[in-house]
Amino acid sequence: MLKIRKRWKHHLRPSRAAVVTLLLLIAALLFITPVYAATSRPVQQQEELPLNAHIYLSTASLRPVFEEQIDAQLPKTVDSTMKGITDGMPAESRDWVSKMAKVLIQPSATLTDLSPQQGGMLTSLRVRLYPDDPKPINADMLVSFSVVNTSTIQVSAEPVQGSPTLINGPLTTLPTPLGKLQTIQTTPGCGTNALDIGMQVPITLTDEQNQQTTSFTPGETRRTTLSSMEQLQGTASATNAYVELPAASISTLGPALGVLPLGNNLYARNIKLAISGTQIVATSDITLGQSLVIAKATTLLKPTAQQGKLAVKVQKTTIAVLSIFTFPYDTYNAKIEQELNSKLNGALGDKFTLLSAAIGANENIPCAAKDSLILSVQAPNGLF
Repeated sequence: MLKIRKRWKHHLRPSRAAVVTLLLLIAALLFITPVYAATSRPVQQQEELPLNAHIYLSTASLRPVFEEQIDAQLPKTVDSTMKGITDGMPAESRDWVSKMAKVLIQPSATLTDLSPQQGGMLTSLRVRLYPDDPKPINADMLVSFSVVNTSTIQVSAEPVQGSPTLINGPLTTLPTPLGKLQTIQTTPGCGTNALDIGMQVPITLTDEQNQQTTSFTPGETRRTTLSSMEQLQGTASATNAYVELPAASISTLGPALGVLPLGNNLYARNIKLAISGTQIVATSDITLGQSLVIAKATTLLKPTAQQGKLAVKVQKTTIAVLSIFTFPYDTYNAKIEQELNSKLNGALGDKFTLLSAAIGANENIPCAAKDSLILSVQAPNGLF
């Protein structure tokens, strides 16, 4: 009889794995219980995040800026030259000559060539002193750029050897309203791009959708929605450019994304972003409630432009549950994509209209790093 009791107790003794499983189930029930009372929690609004970026301008984008400055500076240059001539004349003829010169001389200049060189932009002009001037003056000068402060670019010019001197010294200053100016340099050998402006651009990560109640059921196939969709609008003052966000800048976006609600009391936390090949890799902890980590998620993202806004398209998600085994969990892609895009949609604000987005250099911008996010943008209000 004693032997039978010992065997009975032995068969009833639970295994260690069964005890661990039971404890996990109890913990899960404790966290799930309050979820139906409130299925959404307000997520803290993100402030502006300064990202290091490079803005590339092509010669075609710079040409109107140069032409505008030439039109503004040429009359001043001619007036200064004429004053230098008339100041050496007798007083009785100085006023008369000055008035005649203003009537006869009506200078105009045409920008004939603009090309980036080391140290500046080689600028070629054809200057006519009056309409239909049969002998226009051809002049070349090197236009250079330097940083005055975080919001101002100094533009200077010096004559090229063997060319007539039109301007020698400071030419003008240009404001940079899009961010904090750090560096500026010409980019010979970078396709059609002529100027690289290094800036800290403020990025805003919105979370408008997280102010609402969210619920998600595995298997849901709802299409991604973007907040505040705007139609692409071109304006006369719009400037086309490329924006390069280095991999280091992309990585700083991860923590700034905060906590993404996935529905049913599940959250993506501790988000990290990295570049791999032509995709963005997002890793995160999936928690049940506020602190119980139940999985590790790895999501492959493809950057894209949607209605002029920055967005991502989820390619694949893999979930490692409790670090025991890994399996594809793509049913969550729609929700993850929606939450990420609700943040990224307003990242560029009204500074840029996004035309395209991709990882790595291309034929249009060969000087960019292979692991940078390249944005083809239009600045509706110009860059200067």
